[in-house]
Amino acid sequence: MRELADAGKAWLELKRITDEEQAGKLNDFTGQCRAAYKEIEDARKAAKEPHLEAGRLVDTKFKTLTGPLETLGASLKKMLSEYAAEKQRKLDEQKRLEREEADRKAVEAERLRKEAEASNDVIAKAEAAAAAEAAEKAQKQANKETRARIASGTGGGRTMSTRITYRASIGDDSAARRAFSFLLFDADGRAALIAEMERLCTAARRRKDGPTEIPGVNWIEERTVS
Repeated sequence: MRELADAGKAWLELKRITDEEQAGKLNDFTGQCRAAYKEIEDARKAAKEPHLEAGRLVDTKFKTLTGPLETLGASLKKMLSEYAAEKQRKLDEQKRLEREEADRKAVEAERLRKEAEASNDVIAKAEAAAAAEAAEKAQKQANKETRARIASGTGGGRTMSTRITYRASIGDDSAARRAFSFLLFDADGRAALIAEMERLCTAARRRKDGPTEIPGVNWIEERTVS
């Protein structure tokens, strides 16, 4: 490595290649560097392999313990998830009934307000105002999110609760175009979308039968030697 570094220093100090003889010699030298690199990498892999094998043996051994626990945990969590889903369904139904009742109270409060305004009865107005306040509280309570919770049976464990996650699914080309349009104008998605498009277009161009032109794409030509 010391010899290669010294030789490389001399080439770098030359700064540029001016004739075929220099180019040929530098080509040979880069070949030496590649060969040295491969030799060192092979040695590194050989030195590392016993440790990798030992690590694989450790992983295999402990997997005999963690594997069954993962399977058991998944089965038990499925049971809890099914119970929590049913509990959440009942809570959602209860909330739906609460919202209906709150909406009914709001309609009734509005009716009382109109009748009180028409009658100029101060007592009726006060009753209508109280009804409106009660209806507003009922609506706020009914609109509060309620999640099913499963508490620890002994008090020493953690409380589990239902949560909702979302995973995107795009059904057809029309949906894909609409999703594309959203991402293109989305502050968080635009840069990632364009980077992925550039990667895909570059891969398409590099295919054996790849296109030389893609609408909207400007090709940056980079020349290297290999």
